[in-house]
Amino acid sequence: MPSNKRTVTAFVRKPPAVVLTHLYTGRAGVTRMCAVMGLNKKQWTSLREGIKPLILKYLDVEKSFLYQSEADLARLKEKALTKITFFKKYEDAWIIDVLVRFVFTHRYALVEEKQRSPSSSSLSDTEELTQVHQHSSPKSSPVKATESNAGPSAFMLNQFLKSIKASHFLFCFMRAGLHDDTIFTEFITSPWAVKKSFIEAALQRTASDDEVQAVLAAAQRY
Repeated sequence: MPSNKRTVTAFVRKPPAVVLTHLYTGRAGVTRMCAVMGLNKKQWTSLREGIKPLILKYLDVEKSFLYQSEADLARLKEKALTKITFFKKYEDAWIIDVLVRFVFTHRYALVEEKQRSPSSSSLSDTEELTQVHQHSSPKSSPVKATESNAGPSAFMLNQFLKSIKASHFLFCFMRAGLHDDTIFTEFITSPWAVKKSFIEAALQRTASDDEVQAVLAAAQRY
């Protein structure tokens, strides 16, 4: 796991909201999530396991993520930034939100771990830090989107896809969150790793490899 003594240099910008929402669900897959966050899989696993003691201490794992209090989430984030300064290289520490939400997709495993270690909520800061270092959107209805029913809000996305004869993928991208021009503009100007990860996830199990590559090439030129 990246040491909490490590000097923070490179700064990782916060991705557009539509990309973050996709990461929060965990459906993007670990490989794509790592690409967006600038991590290798070893770092991902280490950070994911490292934040679990903080989750068990500061959050109520008997409740889903949606029912966690803002105060508890803020306290967890504050402690995580104090103990793992690697997180500070991320704008607004957005990586913490992604990690916590991802871990909560396996909440029942957290409940079991909490039951096995009932004292986790009363760990001292020293014990908690030791543990950290040891581990050094509702579905859209299936309505086919077309140029005629996409609406003016998706005009830029539609024009982008038409330019590469890929209008049949319009619904895939709208379902993934690119449902208006403002979001599309924010997305298309985001870092390449973010765009690549999002496009691959949006077209997963829908497009052929050649079709995915064509959309990626167009996005890179845009």
